[in-house]
Amino acid sequence: GGYVDYVIPATGLSGTRFWAKYGCDANGKNCKIGDQMQYYPEGGCPAGGCTPPVDSLFEATWGCKPGSACHAKNPTTWFDTSQVDGWTIPYRLTANGATNGCDCVGTKCGFSGVDASRLDLARCPTNENMAYGGIASAMVAGKQTSLSSVDLRIIDPKTNSIIGCMSPCKKINWGLPFGMAQNEGTKPALWMCCPTPDPKNCNANNGCILPTECRNGPIEQTKFVNAVHDMAPGIYSYSYDDGVGLHACPAGTVTYTMEYCPPGSSQFPHP
Repeated sequence: GGYVDYVIPATGLSGTRFWAKYGCDANGKNCKIGDQMQYYPEGGCPAGGCTPPVDSLFEATWGCKPGSACHAKNPTTWFDTSQVDGWTIPYRLTANGATNGCDCVGTKCGFSGVDASRLDLARCPTNENMAYGGIASAMVAGKQTSLSSVDLRIIDPKTNSIIGCMSPCKKINWGLPFGMAQNEGTKPALWMCCPTPDPKNCNANNGCILPTECRNGPIEQTKFVNAVHDMAPGIYSYSYDDGVGLHACPAGTVTYTMEYCPPGSSQFPHP
């Protein structure tokens, strides 16, 4: 397969995200999945609109490399992979270099990589229960729609294959036609997304859920979360997941490889 190298500035870079797109034209546009934001620099989405941001991704805030003027103040690169919004292509994240300086807790250090090669779209829930708090349905596109058996799959209309899996939060709060366009600050979307706009004045009545409430709530029992925990242990599957998702390595001393569809991985797309 092909590859793309990205060179990070010596002074670091914040808030970066890297993901693979699928089914694109020769210009890398009009993709079946992966066009989750407007094209750069000209803007705009494909004719059918941008696709939901459920892509399997690597995200990082890069620290300053040794020898740079800012290294003393910002010496660490923070990174993770996340399935909080969903997943698409199975992957494996590996690191090379001074990994013995990564993820230090006391004197114990080391990062051995992230293995999400078993993410399988065949296991994307087709009957997720998102009803909670006495609310069993929602108004979607002018129709009262059940929340007790929701299909989280994204299906390619031309081939009928599964090309993505939306998390319960993304399914309920994302706009039409992929999502249900519900306000995540209202029930039951509140319990699927666990927003915390004001930690000092946080309760469900003002659209706020604290971490402990979130973990003890219905999202932890969803089929989606259980599937991600089983296929990719240690990866975030919802807001405030207890999984060990965030990692740290010394800046400028480690290189990272995000490999999509590694050997032995689940089939993508799923027929």
